[in-house]
Amino acid sequence: MTRSFFGIKKSFFLYLLSFCAIFLAYIPLSHSAESATNEQPALAYQAVSTAKVTPSKSYLVFLNILDRKDIWGELPWELSEQEVNSVALYHTGDKLQHQLDKTTLSLIENKLSLSLIDNDVRVKTCIQCSKTYVNVKKGSIRVKHSVETNRELQAMAKDIRANAFLMWDASVHDDVYDIQLKLVNAKTMDVVWTKNISEDVEKEADIEFFQKSKWAVTLGAWGLEAKRLNTNTGNTTEVDKFTTVGVRHYQSSDLTPNLEYAIIFDVLTNLEKTSTINLTGVNVEGRIFFLAPDWIQKIQFKPYIGIGQILFDNYHAIAFRAGTEISFLDNGFLEIGIINVSKNNIDVDSKSGYASSISFGGISYDITLGYRF
Repeated sequence: MTRSFFGIKKSFFLYLLSFCAIFLAYIPLSHSAESATNEQPALAYQAVSTAKVTPSKSYLVFLNILDRKDIWGELPWELSEQEVNSVALYHTGDKLQHQLDKTTLSLIENKLSLSLIDNDVRVKTCIQCSKTYVNVKKGSIRVKHSVETNRELQAMAKDIRANAFLMWDASVHDDVYDIQLKLVNAKTMDVVWTKNISEDVEKEADIEFFQKSKWAVTLGAWGLEAKRLNTNTGNTTEVDKFTTVGVRHYQSSDLTPNLEYAIIFDVLTNLEKTSTINLTGVNVEGRIFFLAPDWIQKIQFKPYIGIGQILFDNYHAIAFRAGTEISFLDNGFLEIGIINVSKNNIDVDSKSGYASSISFGGISYDITLGYRF
């Protein structure tokens, strides 16, 4: 049986109409989110230049470092284990000893605050945490912080009602960018979590603003059934496995950080019993992901629901999909869910001894392996 990919002209209109409908609905959601993304690098470039390292470049280097998923490691889990829900940032660095100016340091501290807020941690304002005092006496310079003992630090935590301090410092020496992070329990003074990162960046290197991957390729399997009757024997040939290959585009929601959208395009076909049942078509889908704060789980689960159109020659049907995405490594993911397509008959090319239509549809498993690039 010979089948063209799109084949019949009237089916082509359904392909085009389904894709345009989902795409047009998607545009308003993506427009404002893109605008918000573009504002942040612009803010970084407004910083005033210093003699050796410009705040725009240095801030973007640190921003790229702090945006990496592996940098934060087990911090969200440790916050949950220690029952830490309010944190104050404490800058431990000596501003006289590195090349970063006050503007860049403030931008880095704001980024650290946003990272904690994204994990549902309250960030306490601590004005005295950023104060340093410089004493000049007999030709020597001494830098003094607002607190110098653990008891003073505990008293400060009690005053601002913080459970912990995220002590941090960032510096640049000979094109090496260093950042040190340390979470300290304000009651016990125990070090709960620590991270030291160094990155070598050439002076003339172009620093690009970090963005999470928005495109992905997928390979999946559906358990939908397709049946064709043998008119001579009365037996039915069945296929219950369909392979999918797809591409998708993601977009964060501007309404809340707990939502993400995706436009999905899949090609599906059966690889078994193709001499009797040979179905090849496409699925165009719009999907919503629900994002939980990272500290709730060590492995990130993203429940989703989606609705799309499955299109074959002479056939189209609504497909509902629901399940959860499990993220692993940096950009890999596994989706486990169900798919529901109403059962219907698809008219196919004639074959001697077989019915002229194939029954297709039902409720089945949906397993997809994907990679963002």
